[in-house]
Amino acid sequence: MASLFKPKYTSKDPKTGKPTLKSVKKWYGQYRDVHGETQRVPLCTDKAAAQAMLNEIIKKEQWVQAGLTDPKESFAVMPIKHHLDDYKVYLAGKGCSPKHTAQTIKRIETLIAGCEFKRVLDITASKVVQWLANQRKTSKRFSNRTSNFYQDAVKTFCAWLEANERIHKNSLRHLKRINVDTDQRHQRRALLPEELEKLVQAARRGPKVEGMEGPDRAMLYILAAWTGFRRGELASLTLRSFDLDSLSPTVTVQAGYSKRRKKDVIPLQSTVVAAFKEWLTTQADLGSDSILFILKTPRGYFRDTAKMMAKDLELARNLWLEEATTPEESARREASEFLKYCNSNGHYADFHSNRHTFISNLSRAGVSPQVAKQLARHSDINLTMNTYTHIELDQQASALKALPAVPLVQADTENLALILALDSDFSCPDVSSSDLEAPASDSAPPTITPLKNKTPDDFCHLESYFVGVHPGGFEPPTFGSVDRCSIQLS
Repeated sequence: MASLFKPKYTSKDPKTGKPTLKSVKKWYGQYRDVHGETQRVPLCTDKAAAQAMLNEIIKKEQWVQAGLTDPKESFAVMPIKHHLDDYKVYLAGKGCSPKHTAQTIKRIETLIAGCEFKRVLDITASKVVQWLANQRKTSKRFSNRTSNFYQDAVKTFCAWLEANERIHKNSLRHLKRINVDTDQRHQRRALLPEELEKLVQAARRGPKVEGMEGPDRAMLYILAAWTGFRRGELASLTLRSFDLDSLSPTVTVQAGYSKRRKKDVIPLQSTVVAAFKEWLTTQADLGSDSILFILKTPRGYFRDTAKMMAKDLELARNLWLEEATTPEESARREASEFLKYCNSNGHYADFHSNRHTFISNLSRAGVSPQVAKQLARHSDINLTMNTYTHIELDQQASALKALPAVPLVQADTENLALILALDSDFSCPDVSSSDLEAPASDSAPPTITPLKNKTPDDFCHLESYFVGVHPGGFEPPTFGSVDRCSIQLS
């Protein structure tokens, strides 16, 4: 039954300070929609006009119920919850994993509740942008990357609404992702080969951590760093996943456990095969279909693999520090960031860093970017090269050594001597005082000895002055232009 009403609110009397009930000026309408849910809508301050507006809304609801109006209008008045239920069925039918489906729906529901959207007609880009900005400002865990995840989820939802003719236009289509490089909350680093070796050795001899024995963790790290498999993919491996007897041994992750929902087959290095076979000798009761690495708790939650890595890195670093033979070596190791879980730049070596290590090692080995992309199982090569490939400073320095040498500047010796003589502020301990003739007396001006008999080799020690880094804000001297001076103020 439709009705008009004025909501009441509590207000304090300015004279007595006692709370009193007051009604708002605007009339509201209450009715049941075609889905049987009670709706309350604001109308206007005039009662007669408000009643007319409510009658029009009820008429449209009756038209929708009778099928006499545009289907898009019917979907437009439907509560968002009904659309989300249909969208969830669509995602599951498309082949999305239960985890991805649940995460996507949860993000959309959180955003919709935060923006107070009731129907799809309420969705506007300005409210979405404002809510995301407020979350980034107030929540420490809501980074730019997380903001993009929420925006992508609701944008994809609106695109589905438009494609299925549930809305006339996707109002979020023009929204762009924000730059994640300006707000990195949890950046990862790749482990150096020496760090990875120490980590595996420490884990093998370490105590049980997160329900896993040391040798099992060591084998887990080896597979993670030499295949690039993620935690969930490693948690699905059984003996049937491995083909160790063929000419090219492989390990396979089934499509149901792969992030990209495809069957992934990765070749195994011979040293990995040898380590895996050695580890299998300690697993006497392991069946063909038994899970190799118990990475989930009995309740189905993933174990804290970041804590696992932190513990093993700490043990590895302590063992490495104990290996120092002199006080100087001990001090040097203490000051280094070798085997630290989090370095001074805020970069972490958590479990997913093993995947970064795998892809970075491909780059170190000279593997082409296209092959690295295939081994990483990425759809975008930019993700492989920019996010997962970490180039260390020593690698950059080694690459620069392959460049040709800088050609030496062949200086005009006469002009060079003149510049040195006129520049009273110039001092160079390598310049011989015999190159410049001393003045005959205090009153006589200095004379410049002709240096035509000098060879360029006599001035090799001066060339670095001109080809080196000059003081900031000043341009270097220009040979043959001693009568000019160029100063750039910046």
